[in-house]
Amino acid sequence: MARFAEVVTQTFRSFTPEALSERLFGDSLDDWWQEYVTTLEKSDYTGQVQTAFFITTFAAMGRLAKVDGRIHEKEIALANSVMDHLKLDPGQKRLAIRLFNEGKQSDFNLDTVLNRFFRLCRHRVSVLQIFIEIQLQAAFADGALTEKEETLLSRMCKRLDVSHSIYGRIERRVRTDKLGQNYQPATRRQQPMSLADACELLNVTRWTSRQDIKQAYRRKMSQHHPDKMLANGAPQADVDAATEMVQEIKQAYEILCKAKKII
Repeated sequence: MARFAEVVTQTFRSFTPEALSERLFGDSLDDWWQEYVTTLEKSDYTGQVQTAFFITTFAAMGRLAKVDGRIHEKEIALANSVMDHLKLDPGQKRLAIRLFNEGKQSDFNLDTVLNRFFRLCRHRVSVLQIFIEIQLQAAFADGALTEKEETLLSRMCKRLDVSHSIYGRIERRVRTDKLGQNYQPATRRQQPMSLADACELLNVTRWTSRQDIKQAYRRKMSQHHPDKMLANGAPQADVDAATEMVQEIKQAYEILCKAKKII
Protein backbone atom coordinates (compact mmCIF):
# COMPACT_ATOMS: atom_id res chain seq x y z
CA MET A 1 0.00 0.00 0.00
CA ALA A 2 2.84 2.40 0.84
CA ARG A 3 4.47 1.71 -2.51
CA PHE A 4 1.16 2.28 -4.29
CA ALA A 5 0.75 5.61 -2.48
CA GLU A 6 4.22 6.71 -3.59
CA VAL A 7 3.51 5.81 -7.24
CA VAL A 8 0.24 7.73 -7.19
CA THR A 9 1.91 10.74 -5.56
CA GLN A 10 4.75 10.80 -8.07
CA THR A 11 2.30 10.39 -10.97
CA PHE A 12 0.21 13.36 -9.94
CA ARG A 13 3.33 15.41 -9.23
CA SER A 14 4.30 15.05 -12.88
CA PHE A 15 1.00 16.54 -14.00
CA THR A 16 1.05 19.84 -12.16
CA PRO A 17 -0.78 22.70 -13.93
CA GLU A 18 2.58 24.34 -14.66
CA ALA A 19 4.05 21.16 -16.17
CA LEU A 20 0.96 20.62 -18.29
CA SER A 21 1.04 24.26 -19.39
CA GLU A 22 4.67 23.92 -20.46
CA ARG A 23 3.85 20.84 -22.52
CA LEU A 24 0.89 22.51 -24.19
CA PHE A 25 2.53 25.88 -24.80
CA GLY A 26 6.15 24.83 -25.17
CA ASP A 27 6.43 26.11 -28.74
CA SER A 28 5.05 29.48 -27.69
CA LEU A 29 7.59 29.74 -24.87
CA ASP A 30 10.39 28.63 -27.17
CA ASP A 31 9.59 31.44 -29.63
CA TRP A 32 9.25 34.00 -26.84
CA TRP A 33 12.48 32.89 -25.16
CA GLN A 34 14.46 32.71 -28.38
CA GLU A 35 13.41 36.22 -29.36
CA TYR A 36 15.02 37.60 -26.21
CA VAL A 37 18.11 35.41 -26.58
CA THR A 38 18.61 36.58 -30.18
CA THR A 39 18.14 40.24 -29.25
CA LEU A 40 20.59 39.94 -26.36
CA GLU A 41 23.18 38.20 -28.54
CA LYS A 42 22.97 41.08 -31.05
CA SER A 43 23.87 43.43 -28.22
CA ASP A 44 26.89 41.29 -27.24
CA TYR A 45 25.14 39.92 -24.13
CA THR A 46 25.93 36.27 -24.70
CA GLY A 47 26.16 32.98 -22.84
CA GLN A 48 23.40 30.51 -22.01
CA VAL A 49 23.57 31.10 -18.25
CA GLN A 50 23.85 34.88 -18.57
CA THR A 51 20.88 35.24 -20.93
CA ALA A 52 18.72 32.84 -18.87
CA PHE A 53 19.54 34.85 -15.75
CA PHE A 54 18.73 38.14 -17.51
CA ILE A 55 15.37 36.99 -18.88
CA THR A 56 14.15 35.33 -15.70
CA THR A 57 15.43 37.97 -13.27
CA PHE A 58 13.61 40.94 -14.79
CA ALA A 59 10.42 39.03 -15.60
CA ALA A 60 10.27 37.71 -12.02
CA MET A 61 10.92 41.18 -10.60
CA GLY A 62 7.92 42.46 -12.54
CA ARG A 63 5.67 39.75 -11.13
CA LEU A 64 6.96 40.29 -7.59
CA ALA A 65 6.46 44.05 -7.80
CA LYS A 66 2.84 43.62 -8.89
CA VAL A 67 1.84 40.67 -6.69
CA ASP A 68 0.66 42.84 -3.78
CA GLY A 69 -1.53 45.04 -5.97
CA ARG A 70 0.54 48.01 -7.09
CA ILE A 71 4.11 48.82 -8.03
CA HIS A 72 6.02 51.16 -5.72
CA GLU A 73 8.54 53.70 -6.97
CA LYS A 74 11.21 52.10 -4.78
CA GLU A 75 10.66 48.75 -6.56
CA ILE A 76 11.23 50.46 -9.91
CA ALA A 77 14.32 52.14 -8.48
CA LEU A 78 15.63 48.75 -7.31
CA ALA A 79 15.14 47.31 -10.80
CA ASN A 80 17.09 50.25 -12.24
CA SER A 81 19.90 49.69 -9.73
CA VAL A 82 20.14 46.03 -10.82
CA MET A 83 20.42 47.20 -14.44
CA ASP A 84 23.21 49.59 -13.46
CA HIS A 85 24.98 46.85 -11.48
CA LEU A 86 24.87 44.58 -14.54
CA LYS A 87 26.25 47.49 -16.63
CA LEU A 88 23.49 47.24 -19.22
CA ASP A 89 23.63 49.53 -22.23
CA PRO A 90 20.52 51.56 -23.26
CA GLY A 91 19.24 48.82 -25.57
CA GLN A 92 19.65 46.12 -22.94
CA LYS A 93 17.89 48.34 -20.38
CA ARG A 94 14.92 48.71 -22.72
CA LEU A 95 14.80 44.94 -23.01
CA ALA A 96 14.93 44.54 -19.21
CA ILE A 97 12.06 47.04 -18.82
CA ARG A 98 10.06 45.14 -21.42
CA LEU A 99 10.59 41.90 -19.48
CA PHE A 100 9.61 43.63 -16.23
CA ASN A 101 6.38 44.87 -17.81
CA GLU A 102 5.58 41.45 -19.29
CA GLY A 103 6.24 39.74 -15.97
CA LYS A 104 3.79 41.95 -14.09
CA GLN A 105 0.89 40.84 -16.29
CA SER A 106 -1.54 38.50 -14.50
CA ASP A 107 -1.49 35.96 -17.34
CA PHE A 108 2.32 35.74 -17.52
CA ASN A 109 3.39 32.12 -17.00
CA LEU A 110 6.27 32.68 -14.59
CA ASP A 111 6.42 29.04 -13.47
CA THR A 112 7.21 27.89 -17.00
CA VAL A 113 9.98 30.48 -17.31
CA LEU A 114 11.41 29.41 -13.94
CA ASN A 115 11.40 25.79 -15.08
CA ARG A 116 13.40 26.76 -18.19
CA PHE A 117 15.81 28.82 -16.07
CA PHE A 118 16.37 25.89 -13.72
CA ARG A 119 17.06 23.43 -16.54
CA LEU A 120 19.68 25.75 -17.98
CA CYS A 121 21.31 26.75 -14.67
CA ARG A 122 20.72 23.85 -12.30
CA HIS A 123 24.45 23.19 -11.94
CA ARG A 124 25.18 26.86 -11.24
CA VAL A 125 23.99 26.88 -7.64
CA SER A 126 25.37 30.35 -6.91
CA VAL A 127 23.48 31.81 -9.89
CA LEU A 128 20.20 30.42 -8.54
CA GLN A 129 20.95 31.83 -5.08
CA ILE A 130 21.90 35.25 -6.49
CA PHE A 131 18.60 35.25 -8.37
CA ILE A 132 16.69 34.65 -5.11
CA GLU A 133 18.72 37.34 -3.35
CA ILE A 134 17.82 39.90 -6.03
CA GLN A 135 14.14 38.98 -5.77
CA LEU A 136 14.31 39.39 -1.98
CA GLN A 137 15.93 42.79 -2.40
CA ALA A 138 13.05 43.73 -4.72
CA ALA A 139 10.50 42.50 -2.17
CA PHE A 140 12.13 44.53 0.63
CA ALA A 141 12.49 47.65 -1.55
CA ASP A 142 9.35 49.22 -0.08
CA GLY A 143 10.48 48.35 3.45
CA ALA A 144 8.43 45.23 4.14
CA LEU A 145 7.99 41.66 2.97
CA THR A 146 4.27 41.02 2.45
CA GLU A 147 2.55 37.67 2.73
CA LYS A 148 1.85 37.56 -1.02
CA GLU A 149 5.48 38.35 -1.81
CA GLU A 150 6.67 35.66 0.58
CA THR A 151 4.32 33.12 -1.01
CA LEU A 152 5.64 33.96 -4.47
CA LEU A 153 9.26 33.75 -3.28
CA SER A 154 8.54 30.35 -1.77
CA ARG A 155 7.19 29.22 -5.13
CA MET A 156 10.34 30.47 -6.87
CA CYS A 157 12.52 28.54 -4.42
CA LYS A 158 10.55 25.36 -5.04
CA ARG A 159 10.98 25.70 -8.80
CA LEU A 160 14.72 26.33 -8.44
CA ASP A 161 15.43 23.67 -5.79
CA VAL A 162 16.54 26.24 -3.21
CA SER A 163 15.92 24.75 0.24
CA HIS A 164 14.02 26.50 3.04
CA SER A 165 17.11 26.85 5.20
CA ILE A 166 19.25 28.36 2.43
CA TYR A 167 16.40 30.75 1.58
CA GLY A 168 16.22 31.63 5.27
CA ARG A 169 19.89 32.55 5.39
CA ILE A 170 19.59 34.73 2.28
CA GLU A 171 16.43 36.35 3.64
CA ARG A 172 18.06 37.22 6.97
CA ARG A 173 21.08 38.71 5.19
CA VAL A 174 18.88 40.89 2.96
CA ARG A 175 16.60 41.86 5.85
CA THR A 176 19.60 42.90 7.97
CA ASP A 177 20.97 44.96 5.09
CA LYS A 178 17.64 46.69 4.47
CA LEU A 179 16.71 47.33 8.09
CA GLY A 180 20.19 48.38 9.19
CA GLN A 181 22.84 47.04 11.51
CA ASN A 182 20.58 47.41 14.55
CA TYR A 183 18.47 44.49 13.36
CA GLN A 184 19.21 41.34 15.33
CA PRO A 185 18.67 38.16 13.26
CA ALA A 186 18.65 36.10 16.46
CA THR A 187 15.27 37.59 17.36
CA ARG A 188 13.77 35.54 14.54
CA ARG A 189 14.29 31.93 15.56
CA GLN A 190 15.49 29.73 12.72
CA GLN A 191 13.20 26.77 12.24
CA PRO A 192 14.98 23.39 12.10
CA MET A 193 14.62 21.33 8.95
CA SER A 194 11.42 19.31 9.14
CA LEU A 195 10.72 15.87 7.70
CA ALA A 196 8.64 17.53 4.98
CA ASP A 197 11.58 19.84 4.13
CA ALA A 198 13.92 16.85 3.97
CA CYS A 199 11.57 15.00 1.63
CA GLU A 200 11.28 18.04 -0.63
CA LEU A 201 15.04 18.56 -0.76
CA LEU A 202 15.73 14.95 -1.77
CA ASN A 203 12.62 14.79 -3.97
CA VAL A 204 11.15 11.79 -2.14
CA THR A 205 8.00 11.17 -0.10
CA ARG A 206 7.28 9.77 3.35
CA TRP A 207 6.50 6.44 1.68
CA THR A 208 9.67 6.17 -0.42
CA SER A 209 11.58 2.94 0.20
CA ARG A 210 14.88 2.92 2.08
CA GLN A 211 16.80 1.94 -1.03
CA ASP A 212 15.23 4.72 -3.12
CA ILE A 213 16.03 7.27 -0.41
CA LYS A 214 19.67 6.18 -0.48
CA GLN A 215 19.70 6.50 -4.27
CA ALA A 216 18.09 9.95 -4.11
CA TYR A 217 20.71 11.03 -1.56
CA ARG A 218 23.61 9.76 -3.69
CA ARG A 219 22.14 11.41 -6.79
CA LYS A 220 21.87 14.78 -5.04
CA MET A 221 25.35 14.49 -3.59
CA SER A 222 26.77 13.68 -7.01
CA GLN A 223 24.98 16.65 -8.54
CA HIS A 224 26.22 19.19 -5.99
CA HIS A 225 29.50 17.76 -4.73
CA PRO A 226 32.02 20.64 -4.59
CA ASP A 227 35.03 18.45 -5.48
CA LYS A 228 33.32 17.40 -8.70
CA MET A 229 32.45 20.99 -9.54
CA LEU A 230 36.00 22.12 -8.78
CA ALA A 231 37.38 19.42 -11.06
CA ASN A 232 35.07 20.64 -13.83
CA GLY A 233 36.42 24.17 -13.51
CA ALA A 234 33.38 25.74 -11.84
CA PRO A 235 33.81 29.27 -10.40
CA GLN A 236 34.70 29.46 -6.72
CA ALA A 237 31.31 31.03 -5.94
CA ASP A 238 29.58 27.93 -7.30
CA VAL A 239 31.91 25.66 -5.33
CA ASP A 240 31.15 27.58 -2.12
CA ALA A 241 27.41 27.42 -2.79
CA ALA A 242 27.66 23.69 -3.52
CA THR A 243 29.50 23.14 -0.23
CA GLU A 244 26.61 24.79 1.58
CA MET A 245 24.10 22.71 -0.36
CA VAL A 246 25.92 19.47 0.49
CA GLN A 247 25.47 20.23 4.21
CA GLU A 248 21.74 20.66 3.59
CA ILE A 249 21.57 17.35 1.71
CA LYS A 250 23.40 15.51 4.49
CA GLN A 251 21.06 16.99 7.10
CA ALA A 252 18.00 15.97 5.06
CA TYR A 253 19.33 12.44 4.69
CA GLU A 254 20.00 12.16 8.44
CA ILE A 255 16.43 13.25 9.20
CA LEU A 256 15.04 10.66 6.80
CA CYS A 257 17.35 7.99 8.17
CA LYS A 258 15.98 8.56 11.66
CA ALA A 259 12.40 8.58 10.40
CA LYS A 260 12.85 5.40 8.31
CA LYS A 261 15.38 3.78 10.68
CA ILE A 262 17.88 3.36 7.87
CA ILE A 263 21.15 1.75 8.95
